[in-house]
Amino acid sequence: MCKNRKFLETENVKLHLVQKGFVPDYYEWRFHGETTTRRNYEQGEGHTSTYATESPSPYHTMVMDAGGPDLDFDTMEESPNPIAKKLYEMLQAADQALWPGCEKHSQLSAVARLLNIKSEYHLPERCYDSLLEFMKEALPQRNTLPENFYDTKKMVEGLGLPVEKIDCCERGCMIYWGVDSALKCCKLCGHPRYKSRRRESTKHKGDVPYKRMYYFPLIPRLQRLYASKATAKDMRWHDDHDKENGVMHHPSDSKAWFHFDQMHPSFSAESRNVRLGLCTNGFQPFGQSGKQYSCWPIIVTPYNLPPGMCMKEPYMFLSVIVPGPNNPKHKIDVFLQPLIAKLKHLWEVGVETYDVSQKQNFQMRASLLWTISDFLAYSMLSGWRTAGKLACPHCMEYLDAFSLPNGPKTSWFDNHRKFLPHNHPFRRNKNCFIKNKTISSQSPPTRSGA
Repeated sequence: MCKNRKFLETENVKLHLVQKGFVPDYYEWRFHGETTTRRNYEQGEGHTSTYATESPSPYHTMVMDAGGPDLDFDTMEESPNPIAKKLYEMLQAADQALWPGCEKHSQLSAVARLLNIKSEYHLPERCYDSLLEFMKEALPQRNTLPENFYDTKKMVEGLGLPVEKIDCCERGCMIYWGVDSALKCCKLCGHPRYKSRRRESTKHKGDVPYKRMYYFPLIPRLQRLYASKATAKDMRWHDDHDKENGVMHHPSDSKAWFHFDQMHPSFSAESRNVRLGLCTNGFQPFGQSGKQYSCWPIIVTPYNLPPGMCMKEPYMFLSVIVPGPNNPKHKIDVFLQPLIAKLKHLWEVGVETYDVSQKQNFQMRASLLWTISDFLAYSMLSGWRTAGKLACPHCMEYLDAFSLPNGPKTSWFDNHRKFLPHNHPFRRNKNCFIKNKTISSQSPPTRSGA
């Protein structure tokens, strides 16, 4: 059995042992009858399976040996969890006729059309309720049209992905979220949370904040990747695809991915756990001719999917919109707090998720493997200062930067020769680089980031 997960031919298993070695950190043969307390990763860290705390009986071993690869108790079908069940109930409404015999509209299509009309023409709720009441009277009996606007929202709320609007300090010092959600002014600079009202604007509903960010929860999006038959199986592609030695077709073929699996065997044991990448950059939504406004979207991408899918627009999840008009610079971590809190929860605990391809509920965990950005945004995400003599995150203290004699600018000219082989002629060249200078120092050590 390859990696204690897949049954393969004996010769193939021997070949894999020669190429990749034995399973790391597998000192207790818990999959081969040795007594141990095995963690059940589908139920999350900290939960133990009841049958795995003692040695299997001879009858259990006999049945497993006789059944071979076709007998797998872990693939028994389960009913969806309440969250997935609610989504499937909403999708079933799309196939339900508006009334018996209706072929043009389903319940969901009719409701979507009515909500579009309400939004486009700004219909008040009372007008919408009256319109529904008249339509139910005009339609045949046993129609499935909702009674009012409340029933309409209740019907479609499970199909839409949630969004959280979080008030922010105008100067970017803090967000009014979590334990600070009830504050009326910034606890760092004292700036008020809401704009002051004029006396004549008494009809306005609620207070108007100076600045507001948008957070799109990540967990429901990841759960829907497993709830959909179009993507559930592809979320295991990174573990199931054939790998060619020395060739990287996908990030799952990289050394960083393999190193992470070695460092966290409990996470990599479940192929349905999600590996994520995060990227960000600023842009001006009003163009060059409009008002100067810097907006920063935060995008999260799951790398479990095959190369033809993971970089497509539907799977690049917009998670946070950092509002302008100014560049957040080193304060961007203030706006990342909701996303980081969910990433920590996904790493430490996980969430129950239904996999429609295997008809199983499992404890889905996720990890953020890397960030992708330009050099300026790199300083904002990592905290490493990308200006001055210590700007290079690779060289760090092994620097050769210097300041120009007639100006304060820092130059890294002739900083590349130390990366050449020791016997390279450019190291001894005194004319084509800095005059009368040879290089004998070695390149900086390569850092793993661990």
